[in-house]
Amino acid sequence: MRRPTPAGLGGALVAVLLVLASSSAYAYFSGSGLGNASAAITELTAPTLGTPVVNAGGSVALSWSAVTPPGPSAVRYEVQRDGGDPGGNCPINPAAVNVCVDTGLSIGTHTYRVIAHWRSWSATSATVSAKVTVGAATHFKIVAANTTPAVGASNNLTITAKDDNENTVITYTGSRSLTFSGASSSPGGTAPTVVNSSGTAIAFGKATALTFVAGVASVSSSRNGLMKIYRAGAATVSASDGTIATDPPLQVNVVSGAPTKYTLTAATTTPVAGTANDLTIAAVDTYGNPAASYEGTKSLTFSGASESPAKNIATVTDAAGAAVPFGTATAIEFSEGVATATGVANGEMTLYKSGSTSVKATDGALTNSTALVVTVAPGQATKLILAGSSATPSATGTSNLTTTAQDNYGNTDTAYTGTRDIYFSGALPSPSGAAPTIVNTSGTAIAFGAATALNFKTGVAAVASSKNGLMRLTTAGETSVSASDGTIGTATPLVLNVLVGTATRWALIELTSSAGTIGSPCLFTCPVTGLGNKGTIAARVGIVDASGNTVANVGASRVAKVTANGGTIVGTPLAIPSTGPAVSATAFTYTAPTSGAFTNTITAATSSGTSYTSATATASR
Repeated sequence: MRRPTPAGLGGALVAVLLVLASSSAYAYFSGSGLGNASAAITELTAPTLGTPVVNAGGSVALSWSAVTPPGPSAVRYEVQRDGGDPGGNCPINPAAVNVCVDTGLSIGTHTYRVIAHWRSWSATSATVSAKVTVGAATHFKIVAANTTPAVGASNNLTITAKDDNENTVITYTGSRSLTFSGASSSPGGTAPTVVNSSGTAIAFGKATALTFVAGVASVSSSRNGLMKIYRAGAATVSASDGTIATDPPLQVNVVSGAPTKYTLTAATTTPVAGTANDLTIAAVDTYGNPAASYEGTKSLTFSGASESPAKNIATVTDAAGAAVPFGTATAIEFSEGVATATGVANGEMTLYKSGSTSVKATDGALTNSTALVVTVAPGQATKLILAGSSATPSATGTSNLTTTAQDNYGNTDTAYTGTRDIYFSGALPSPSGAAPTIVNTSGTAIAFGAATALNFKTGVAAVASSKNGLMRLTTAGETSVSASDGTIGTATPLVLNVLVGTATRWALIELTSSAGTIGSPCLFTCPVTGLGNKGTIAARVGIVDASGNTVANVGASRVAKVTANGGTIVGTPLAIPSTGPAVSATAFTYTAPTSGAFTNTITAATSSGTSYTSATATASR
């Protein structure tokens, strides 16, 4: 027969959990059954933390005893270092794992404890200590086989991983990717390199794989740290793996090599013609470094610059300040491979011809393989230069005149542009009164002496479509043409020999009258007023071109007849010589009526031979 259940239990399954507070244990009760109760009590024991294993490089290996859980759930473990979170894989221990390695430790003594967790229960181990004597790697030390290497020479590096107390961190091992810095490329562009563990030279600034053994990377068989620097001078070499870097950097002083060539630089590569331009001349080694051994006075000869249109020869000043022409030996003073202009001495260059110039220098053994290219700008215009399309234009024709604005050295001033008023002079009107002219930019013929608008392009005014400089000179013989814009003018006039044109007209030559006034010009038509009764007019006749210049050597049978519609004419006909100037040897004479008012026309026309346009004189009282 079943025993009655105790009052208040009612036959239901009862489970009671009683937590007994203590530092390391908890009680657990369970009960089941109907009418009767039973219970079991157990504890969550604390883990035992073993003696830590301290490794070089700031790591500590930990292990602890496993804790048997009082129920079906797993135990978790929490590791604490110095009352806080540890490093490495210690913060993330899953259930049933009772080992971990703490990393990144500083030098000194650290305390550890392990806490076991089961459900809401926990139990903590006793504290143990670990003394770290070799910490984590915090920097590199770099040592070079040679701290004064020659440019391009091999230099073995030894790179050691160190902790804060300068201990070698022997756990820093295996292949590590380092990036080197602190050395620049040579002036010629050759980058410094370090040979990686595979034997490939890697440029500074790029990842370089090096193999570390017990914290040290050293060169073996020209690999794993062989450095070459190609720029002379001081270099501060560092390396970094992205976390730690060199402290302090490696100091090296790279020595330049023997000189192999010159390099030339100028204060400006666009000087104005005739202005001083300071040169820097360097005797450089294979990699472009100034050769420090190249010292003292050297004899250089410069070339490549042409003389200006005005025959000015390019110069470079010597060490004493004297301007020496290109092509002549020039004493230049070098210091540690470099010669620099000082004041007006030791390399002050002056070029006179505008345009591109390629300058070279040589001492007989060295030269600059790449020329110094300079574009010389013309100076401001100081003069006008005239050039004709013909040195012997015809007095009855035209020729093209080109006007150019030039600087002191004969270079065209390309900045002299636009429409300019030019005043021409030097040529005289012809015997018939025809003035010399220049056609302006609008197509109008402007007489010498008046403002003539010409259009200049890059310093030159040239004829286009019979405009902008078409010239007509009317007087035969030598003529000197000058021009001015009011500020600058022609230093040397344009000298031309104007030729007589084709014979086309009769002319009255050296006409005189006994009284009255003779109009001017008097050649093709000659008005004579106030002659008076019985007054006389005398003249020779000649054959001329359309401008009135006397022709010559017309040949035989050229005869003129002179007539008048009143008064009397004597001395006609008049023969023209077959050679020499075509002017009659004798003159005709006209005599006015003896009384009364009169206006008579005297006409000289062809009597025999080639027909020419007649000439007339009008005589009046």
